[in-house]
Amino acid sequence: MQFWRPSLHQLFEDYWQLMPEYQQLSGGLDQLEFLRLLFGFFPTYKDSPLKPGFDRVLQIGDASGIQSPLSFGGFGALTRHLARLTSAVHDALSADALSASDLALVNSYNPGLSSAWMLQRAMVGSRSDSSPGPSPDLINKMLAGNFAAMSGMGHQVLKPFLQDVIKISPLLRTMAGQIIHDPGFVPQLMAHVGPVALGEWMLHVASLGTYSALNATVAAPLKLLANSKSISDKLKYKLRRVLEAWEFGSGADYTL
Repeated sequence: MQFWRPSLHQLFEDYWQLMPEYQQLSGGLDQLEFLRLLFGFFPTYKDSPLKPGFDRVLQIGDASGIQSPLSFGGFGALTRHLARLTSAVHDALSADALSASDLALVNSYNPGLSSAWMLQRAMVGSRSDSSPGPSPDLINKMLAGNFAAMSGMGHQVLKPFLQDVIKISPLLRTMAGQIIHDPGFVPQLMAHVGPVALGEWMLHVASLGTYSALNATVAAPLKLLANSKSISDKLKYKLRRVLEAWEFGSGADYTL
């Protein structure tokens, strides 16, 4: 851990100082009755979803890393995967596709989730010997710019984002809107995240566009093949997981 990073205890103390303003407590902390103090942290993983490590074992829910930890959606965001996971487990048992490599197809690469990782990266503090780190208001400016851009674009842009669904069209529209809203902020953000992280993110965005195009063009005939009797159960299992990856990875499963 870098020496300059605050401890959890320090962060909690800062929260106490800021809470009256954050929670709009006109009487300060004295107007509260404290019953229990609970705080902590949870780990996040850049390379999500997490792959199964053993045969016949499949992580689901938060343990699988299939939703962004910054979505604020919690269990509600995970419910979009219930039908997909139920179908996948049924197909895996029917086809005896229970090896770790087979089960990895259930929660495979998701470009929408990986694209959302940039938001988390932008909210991580960084510092070096030659630089004191980003401006203290960088994160607030980024969030304010995002929501200012989305607020004028209707529910079809804002609502999926709030429910942790990243789609290529709303993403590009939001990016364009933020550039127009505050063009001078973009270089600051790029300098903060660094060229490597920015390059990785652009690849994920390109994959998001590719998944969207595949789901919109070739998915329909492949679904017919996946439901036919002309191929084996094992091949059906694999083909259905690929189709699901395109659908969920592009956010096409989401409806307002």
